[in-house]
Amino acid sequence: MKVAFVGSGGAGKTSLASRLVTGEFVQTMMTVGINIQTWSISDEESGGNMKVAMFDLGGQPQFRFFQASLLIGTHAVLIVVDMTRPRSLFEVDSWLPLIQHIPRTRWLLVGNKCDEQLQVAEDDIRQTADMLGVKYVIVSAKTGQDIPRLIEVLVSILLSD
Repeated sequence: MKVAFVGSGGAGKTSLASRLVTGEFVQTMMTVGINIQTWSISDEESGGNMKVAMFDLGGQPQFRFFQASLLIGTHAVLIVVDMTRPRSLFEVDSWLPLIQHIPRTRWLLVGNKCDEQLQVAEDDIRQTADMLGVKYVIVSAKTGQDIPRLIEVLVSILLSD
């Protein structure tokens, strides 16, 4: 399975991906272009394991020219928003042309950094998710808050037809 992480630079995409892989918070530097990590998920229903390649795309506009080709074959996309920076919510629109070929049923809006001084309310995340017609989850990659819920929703997306 292939999952893409998109969103503004500094939204916490790499820390979120690392949290899923290691179960811990990993302080990271800016992603230059792309970072790929592999994650194994145990599927309790089938008794098997699912391997997930996580494509963490650098959020800066100068990387966009080659990122579209990296999204071919993506099974799910996490649109990550930094809840301490309203601009990251407004920049969601700039990612839509890049991910429009992926069915919206496979998109997930993720509000990250809910453990910090919030400048983006959950209502704002919910309204954006409703406008896009997608599910949303509010998490903290740093503290692990609601990461199990993120995993649950992501796995359900990956296992859906």
